Amino acid sequence: MKAYLGCDIGKVRPENQDSIRAEAFPDGVLAIVCDGMGGMQNGSAASKIAVAAAEEFFCSGYQTGMPPEEICELLRSGAAAANQKVYRAAVYSEVPLRMGTTLVGIFARNDVACIVNIGDSRAYLLSADGGIRQLTTDHTVVQLLYEQGVISAEERATHVRRNELIRAVGVSSRVLSDTQTIPLQQGDMLLLCSDGLYGMVPEQEIEKICRSSPPDQVPETCIAKANAAGGKDNISVILLTQSENAEDA
Repeated sequence: MKAYLGCDIGKVRPENQDSIRAEAFPDGVLAIVCDGMGGMQNGSAASKIAVAAAEEFFCSGYQTGMPPEEICELLRSGAAAANQKVYRAAVYSEVPLRMGTTLVGIFARNDVACIVNIGDSRAYLLSADGGIRQLTTDHTVVQLLYEQGVISAEERATHVRRNELIRAVGVSSRVLSDTQTIPLQQGDMLLLCSDGLYGMVPEQEIEKICRSSPPDQVPETCIAKANAAGGKDNISVILLTQSENAEDA
């Protein structure tokens, strides 16, 4: 697998509170996106602490050829470690702080991807057969209202509470994360992003960019499209593509 990254402040926010990482392994790639919560103090610090803690935990525990179920558990534990780091940073700060961030992470090989998420940063699958599919479930008030049948799918994008999270890293001493494993076919691509992308650019347009642009230009093109639409939030994008050489997984 290969990773292509991009991160931008956007057109409105005074600082970039997104943090992203990608780490190559002999048999795969780890990618993480964290979006600091703008409604809290030190969202930028929260995302930086979380992405570093999750990456460090995974790298210290991963072994080449580890089975998917063990990878998912490693991702879950890494997210928990990130939560503890952010929570403690707020609790033990000299100035009382509230810190929080989203987290979405993928470890992908050519044939399988393991995913963890907390909050509303997303992972998408762009199938070789066509189409784009959101893999993660947003941990938001509007998603909960949709699942309860209170609002329609279309109303989620414009609802007044669309930015309210019901789960986030660092807000409390413990947080639940979702994990999953999906098989990959030859030609599949994976996309991780913060809401600064999907909140500005329709999914069909994101898919079009991913399929029509060279992989190394996808993050830049997605960011430009989000900024052209208003750039109301920080924008983070990581594209994962399969390696042509099976040994370069």
